[in-house]
Amino acid sequence: MAEYIDSSSVRAGAATPVSRRERKKGRTRADIYNAAMNLFLRRGFDSVTIEDVCDAADVARATFFLHFPAKEALLIEYGERANDELAAAIGAYRGSATATLRMALKLLAERAARHPDVVRLVMREVMARPRVLSEHDESTADLINLLAAVIRRGQKAGEFRRRTQPTVAALTACAAFFALIYTWVLHDGKIDIEAAVAETLDIILNGLSEKKIRRG
Repeated sequence: MAEYIDSSSVRAGAATPVSRRERKKGRTRADIYNAAMNLFLRRGFDSVTIEDVCDAADVARATFFLHFPAKEALLIEYGERANDELAAAIGAYRGSATATLRMALKLLAERAARHPDVVRLVMREVMARPRVLSEHDESTADLINLLAAVIRRGQKAGEFRRRTQPTVAALTACAAFFALIYTWVLHDGKIDIEAAVAETLDIILNGLSEKKIRRG
């Protein structure tokens, strides 16, 4: 099995200058995360201890707890890193709100396609742990807020109808995305997830009707 390395080190607020100390902390956190994921993929989540992770990352136990409150927190890190990467991409993107939504879900789909084993592991373990699932829901809320902000921008620009609640629309997009990811995992990655996400977003943006319904 190839070694898993998630090189993204973008954190929320990365548009502001980051000190050398913060960069070092970010690298240490990434080292711990990558070491843990490689161990989880090889041996299974339950078979790996915090001491195993510390040894693999070459850090002290105290250092581990400076970054992660528990081993289970490592399962949420994938989503948080994806959200941070997405927030930076949205901030840098200069397209329309519609194009931004397409870019955002394409980025998430591409990220999942690059790390199928990790996505499969995270989904399986999170679903089996109610407390961790609750924390995953908080990470999902961050994603919903990111997309809702894009939708509000589209409403102001006249791209999207204003009577739609942005949070509800963003929740719909996220629910569809995670349903596709879940199906993709169940089918061992044999679904073209990027094409499926693009088609799903097209349905969300344009609906199923061939023509627009005239309203009185």
